[in-house]
This record gives sequence, C-alpha cells and structure tokens, in this order.
Amino acid sequence: MRSQEIILRAVLIIGLLAAIAYNINVWIAAPLGLLTIAATAELAIRPYAASSIDRLLLGCGITVTAFILIGIGLNLTPWGLTRITLTFAWTIINFGVLVWRRKLGTHIEKPLGGIISFGPWVLLASMVLIAAGVLAVVGVRQWNRQPVLAFALTSTSPDSVVVEIDSTSLSDRYRIVAASKSSGALQYSSAPLTVKSGGDGQRIFERVPINVAGVWTINLESLNDGTVVRWLKVDIHSP
Repeated sequence: MRSQEIILRAVLIIGLLAAIAYNINVWIAAPLGLLTIAATAELAIRPYAASSIDRLLLGCGITVTAFILIGIGLNLTPWGLTRITLTFAWTIINFGVLVWRRKLGTHIEKPLGGIISFGPWVLLASMVLIAAGVLAVVGVRQWNRQPVLAFALTSTSPDSVVVEIDSTSLSDRYRIVAASKSSGALQYSSAPLTVKSGGDGQRIFERVPINVAGVWTINLESLNDGTVVRWLKVDIHSP
C-alpha cells in the first residue's frame, strides 16, 4: 500500500478509538465506526475477492463472524464484554490487519460492476447476513433488559443491613459508604471490593453495620474517581 493509504487507515482507527473514549455523539461515532470496520474488512479480504460484489459479501460475512468470536472471547475474560474492551480488541485487530496487509497493492474497481449477475449463492449469503443482523438486534435488546450493575437491599435488622452487588458487564473496584443524619450515627466505609463481570457475572453480598435507628443513605462508590455509581436509602427502625 502507498503511505497515504496507510496513514488514512491509521487516522480512521485512532479516530474511532478517540470517539468511543470521549463519548462523541453517536451520529458521528456510528458512521466513523462503520467506515473503519468496512475499510478493515475490505483490506483483509482484498486478495480473495475478484469483484466488488465478492468483496461486499465476503467482507460482511467475515465482519459478523469476527464480532461474534470477539464477543464470546471477551465474555470469558475477567474484564467481560464491555464497550471499552470491545473497542480495545477491535483496535488491535484493525492495526493487526493494517500491518499484515501493509505490502498489498491498492486495487480500485468500479463499484458493483456485475451486480446484475446475481446467483443463488448471493441470495443465500444475503439471507444469512439479514438473519445475523436480526439476531444481533434481539441480542442487544435482551442485554439491555439485564442489570449492568445492580445495587439492592437484601435484608435489614436493627444493627445492620445486607446489600447485594450484581454485575453482568462492568468490572471495577468499589467501596460501600453508609451515613445518616440521625443523632449519634457513625459513618461506615467498607474495605475495597473488586467486582469482576467476566463469564456469567458476579454477585457479592456485603453486611453494612448500623449503630442507630433512622434514615441511612448507602452509597456504592467507585475507587477510581470517587463517584457514587449506585445508592440506596433505608429507614431503620428501633427494635
């Protein structure tokens, strides 16, 4: 490839990484992501496709397969399948393909030159891609119904409460902080809690001591920046 093409592809990859890292508006990040994915797929399958329609179908198929395999692999790791881990993995693949094909010649062809000559295999490939897209949408909707990070009250007593942390796609280090405006209340801060969401997720039960009756606020704080990511308000009655 010419140096200009290598630089352009590298800019696309870095631009997508920056867009995800800085939460750029989806109307910018989505087209940039699609363009980057299409460019990487085209480069990976270029020597194996004789025409534009071949590159289109083969590129779509290999992209769907790659994302499925990446998702399965990340879900089995301690970090889990998250937006950050998926972006990081895809960035590595993008640069890997760029290095792998760096000596490949540039090939420009009039797009969709033979699109009229559809065969049965083209129709079958299109049906497979449509089915994969439907399954992906259903999977995303199902995923959105599941708690990413749940913080719930399990039980209460006059001297303590038990809370539950349930994570399915977020891995981080937290601490539980409990405080009350009641007279004589002592603030409680737990030891650091490491939550790992790989595989089937993780569920943690933590006992929080309470020394006086009243309304208590129980916060789940991130140890990275001190922000309160979840909170509960509990009314503890005297025995």
